[in-house]
Amino acid sequence: EKGTQLGFIAQGTLLVVSGVYYPVSVLPDWMQFLAKFSPATYALEGIRQAILDGPGVTDMADQIVPLIVIGVVSIPLGLWVFRRGELYAKRHGKLKRSG
Repeated sequence: EKGTQLGFIAQGTLLVVSGVYYPVSVLPDWMQFLAKFSPATYALEGIRQAILDGPGVTDMADQIVPLIVIGVVSIPLGLWVFRRGELYAKRHGKLKRSG
């Protein structure tokens, strides 16, 4: 429950740098750099391109390939980090129910 607020902060940050509110091209350079690592950037670009131009899947490789790479890297990394945190919490008795 206490991590929910951190999730909202991370989600809001991703939305800002991903081009939800403004195009990535008008963001400061450091935010454009962060946008390269956000899967939402590529998903939004792909959705916009599909709606406006109606390209096929082969025409959208610029958006699909980065999404696949981010998924291949971030899913195992996230599982590993979660497992490490779980083991730490179990070892130190921090997995207690409050209620």
